[in-house]
Amino acid sequence: MAKVPPVLQARTLNHSYGRLDALAALTLDVRPGECVALIGANGSGKSTAVRVIAGLLAPTSGTVRIAGADPHAEPEAEQARAALALVPDNPMLYDDLTVAEHLELVGLAHGVADDELTTRIPELLERLGLGERRDFLPRELSRGMRQKTQLACALIRPAQLLVLDEPVVGLDPPSQELLGTLLKEAKAGGTAVLFTTHQLAFADGLADRAVVLQDGVVLDTGPWAKVRERARARGWQ
Repeated sequence: MAKVPPVLQARTLNHSYGRLDALAALTLDVRPGECVALIGANGSGKSTAVRVIAGLLAPTSGTVRIAGADPHAEPEAEQARAALALVPDNPMLYDDLTVAEHLELVGLAHGVADDELTTRIPELLERLGLGERRDFLPRELSRGMRQKTQLACALIRPAQLLVLDEPVVGLDPPSQELLGTLLKEAKAGGTAVLFTTHQLAFADGLADRAVVLQDGVVLDTGPWAKVRERARARGWQ
């Protein structure tokens, strides 16, 4: 049986900041219902990779396809953006919209029906511990609550690919566990998931495959269990 085509295809992605090669020859696929972890220390190139994949940063060379569309070329970029839900490392929220209004705006922008939003928004907010803060503005929220709001925005809308950059930063252990559960549910629903982290423990039981970056270069790649074993042998935790 032929493999299901990948939702995300990245081929020999390179990005340089002047003389600094921040990302070198990154190649990866993420298929529907699969979770891939991009592992590395701070400054390893993870966030650069995410920005290039999401179409926020142009590659110096290489190609990206999301659901067959190039996020760096119009008019294909619109199709790629429609397929991608991004949770950046630093929450990007509107100053004058409440938590609930963020979800309503994102849902409507991506074609979620009013009656579905009426049901799903309170359910999702309660699950994320945001129910009592639905009418709060971003400046009234902690870093962790802003991160949860950004996550809720990604989950309220349909997406073929969910990309999260350091999603556990700012989350307490129970919230990290909940995040893992939500990502497993997204996988089970057929969503392709890519996340970055420097915490190997978070990827346990979640990632199917992993790519390890060091100084922008792929140090290791393969099934998660094998990559984890080799990473821990190198002293990573």
